[in-house]
Amino acid sequence: MYLAQNLKYLREQKGLSQADLAKVLGVKQPTVGNWEVGKREPDIDMLIRLAEYFDVTLDDIVLKDLRPPAFRYAENILYLRKRHGLSQMDIGQLLKVTQKCVSKYEKGESAVDVEKLMKLADFFGVTLDQLVRQDLSKEQ
Repeated sequence: MYLAQNLKYLREQKGLSQADLAKVLGVKQPTVGNWEVGKREPDIDMLIRLAEYFDVTLDDIVLKDLRPPAFRYAENILYLRKRHGLSQMDIGQLLKVTQKCVSKYEKGESAVDVEKLMKLADFFGVTLDQLVRQDLSKEQ
């Protein structure tokens, strides 16, 4: 399920804070925060309201990762680096870039060229498609 990350992504795309969205929905800010970290889930009536508000289907908000690939591969780089106990410096040495570049890659602030993505995929033993399109943290 992708509900938590989709809510955060959709809210941020509209330029809303958690408090702003909470006000629109008539709930408290911690409620929205709990939804976004997956601690709680909205009931079906609220899910319908959220889908309508963000102009997406119920299936999309719950079952599809709505974030663009750049967000996915950025999170996957961070996830794989930590899972393998590596530092940003280690990844920087592999890619021949600075630690600061790796930090920007992991935050989605800087695009990673295809050659570097292929090198990372090979290093971590995943396909390029997995690195760019899947949420690898959900695979475990």
